[in-house]
Amino acid sequence: MSYDELKNLLEQDPFLKHVGIKVRSIKKGECEVEAELRQELTRFGGMMNGGAIATLADAAGGCAVLSHYMDRNEVTVDLEITYMRPITEGPAVAHGKVLKAGKSLAYVIVEVKDGKGDLAAFCKGTYFLFEGVKP
Repeated sequence: MSYDELKNLLEQDPFLKHVGIKVRSIKKGECEVEAELRQELTRFGGMMNGGAIATLADAAGGCAVLSHYMDRNEVTVDLEITYMRPITEGPAVAHGKVLKAGKSLAYVIVEVKDGKGDLAAFCKGTYFLFEGVKP
């Protein structure tokens, strides 16, 4: 699978498509995704909902893992997120990077920035890799 094919696959994922997450860039072990600050993703006060931010971070982390292996599928084992500032201006952008890739687990860090480029959340995640189950 090529990076373009992976990008197309991710952008056709029913859930990511519903939420409005789009892939900005992919390279081996790294992925950047974005989501516009739409009303459906906000909470009181016009800021992005924490769940939407976590979803964006998880998408970037999962994509980074997929781009590292390219022939294996993944699921999230755990995701730890620290929120640093509200996102009130979009698009929100998450950049995921694989720190360690093992045989069955991959460890990722993700930074989420607001539309001004300010760090809004930091995330670390662990992803389980499936043998023989392609994305």
